[in-house]
Amino acid sequence: MSIEIPERTAPPGMPDDVSPLGGRAPARPLVVALGLMGVLLIIGAFAESDAKQFAHSYLFGYVFALDISLGALFWVLIHHVSGAGWSVGLRRVYENITRALPALAVLFVPILICIYTGNLHEWQSFISQPEPGDPHVQHQWHIKHLYFSAPFFLVRITVYFVVWLSYSHFMRRLSERQDSEGGAELALRMRWWAPSGTLLLGLTTTFFAFDVLMSLQYSWFSTIYGVYFWVGGIRGSMALAVLIVLAMRFNGLLQHTITMEHLHDVAKLMFGFTVFWAYIAFSQYFLIWYGNMPEETQFYLLRRNGSWYDASILLPILNFGVPFFLLLPRANKRNPIALAIAAAWILTMHAFDLYWHVMPVLHRDTIRLHWLDAVAPMFMLCVVLLAVLRGLQRAPLIPIRDVYLNETIGYVNETP
Repeated sequence: MSIEIPERTAPPGMPDDVSPLGGRAPARPLVVALGLMGVLLIIGAFAESDAKQFAHSYLFGYVFALDISLGALFWVLIHHVSGAGWSVGLRRVYENITRALPALAVLFVPILICIYTGNLHEWQSFISQPEPGDPHVQHQWHIKHLYFSAPFFLVRITVYFVVWLSYSHFMRRLSERQDSEGGAELALRMRWWAPSGTLLLGLTTTFFAFDVLMSLQYSWFSTIYGVYFWVGGIRGSMALAVLIVLAMRFNGLLQHTITMEHLHDVAKLMFGFTVFWAYIAFSQYFLIWYGNMPEETQFYLLRRNGSWYDASILLPILNFGVPFFLLLPRANKRNPIALAIAAAWILTMHAFDLYWHVMPVLHRDTIRLHWLDAVAPMFMLCVVLLAVLRGLQRAPLIPIRDVYLNETIGYVNETP
């Protein structure tokens, strides 16, 4: 069955606040911040006496940026799957966030080094040893040593990045070609490829979460963990996109193309995914608590030690309760200041959530804050923002010849 898209042209008199920023984009502060954070990371890697601290802090910052970039790729693909018209302008923001994926592919190399030097995942030493004598551990060794073997692990990681880089580059290239060529053919191609990309993105993101995060406790398992990971990225990417759009509007851009009507709908989606995150988090906890099996409860028992228990209590309150009530009133969804506060809060709490997943494996007794825990996510966020800035410099701020552009220009939210 073929998909028909009506031939349309960009509306006449396209406002000039959607043209590429070129040299107008303030890149220097970001470059300076990135350089400073990079120097501090290098110092942490070579001057720190505890190599495991650097490894875990780096992993925490890395998955924070990667999860957001993959969430942005999800929104690009789901836009085409759904054939949405109102979100055409926002799609370019997500496309620019995905520009960070090539850099993040390179930045994954230090994680591989940390893994195979024994500073990150315990399964590295677990699979390299002869069969252990303990019957329980021996059973795990028989089950998991092939899965975590270096060739199979590296092949899986390569496949993940090939899928992510291929779809993000392909969809972005077609979108930018459409800016100059127009017409429905390119829109049809993007819509044709988007469903397979959405399926592969879900599978690869899920298994990446299993391989890199859940395997920090290699004897623990949760079938819902992958969903937990990518739902956080979907919500985090939306929050970052809101902050980027609000910053551009504050500087006089996108005044007539991405309005508070669009942001109102995005706020409703952020509210919905806040509830969905809470549902997934509660479902994982409740099923593990109800089953009460040592193989499963070890994850939460580790996070009941010392101040980790306080963090475990605060996480649902701060990551669900606060944004829930912030975004509940309609007036807040249409107020730029309230929306910026909610988006910044969600982004910060997403980092807190990932910190809660990574760091208890290193500091098992209680929380031990380290300066690298702040530098690593700031460095990775600067990488993402520089990628976004490069996109703003090179391409129009919205898809100026998209076939559904008329539906996003002058869009009015019909929610009473």
